[in-house]
Amino acid sequence: MTITIEELTAKQEITEQILRYCRAIDRCDRSLLASVFHEDAMHDHGPYQGPSSQFCEFAMDLLHVLEYTMHQASNILIDMIDATNALTETYFSAYHRIAAGVEQAAFPDHDLSIDEDVWISGRYIDHFECRQGQWKIAKRYGIHDWVKWSPASDRGFGETPAEQRGQRYPEDRTYHLSVGKGNYALMYRDQNVKPI
Repeated sequence: MTITIEELTAKQEITEQILRYCRAIDRCDRSLLASVFHEDAMHDHGPYQGPSSQFCEFAMDLLHVLEYTMHQASNILIDMIDATNALTETYFSAYHRIAAGVEQAAFPDHDLSIDEDVWISGRYIDHFECRQGQWKIAKRYGIHDWVKWSPASDRGFGETPAEQRGQRYPEDRTYHLSVGKGNYALMYRDQNVKPI
């Protein structure tokens, strides 16, 4: 099997869009989330079916009532259909912390009397299209393979200083870093942020 540099480049660009999706969801970054979808993209995942642009609003409303989330993507398989179309299957594991007393229609099984952790694992099945030189999702299907609920237990994590924990946009350390071109040097926008 021969693969061209153009196909490798396309696969890398697609992979990075999938990873941006995870960052956008966990950091509650609405504009970054919208950037991975074409404007007319469609979505069919869990309780949401409709335009991906409206999914972005749905997701932000959902995520802002949760204490923590962590989405991880793996096993990314990309089938190049042609120079401007690709089908992908991406395994995901999504962790969500739901506080006691929080009612959320997307999580109807939540025990309102306790903080709970819910893990959802499944796959994103995406149709990517390259339009005007940019690979973005044109259609997303979300498939859930399993769900696990458990009472929350941080065992002291909440005492960790805020700057050492993941934050939402724009407080997260990610938003205080930029990468210089050419030499890959980290350029800190906020001089109080120290290199890791």
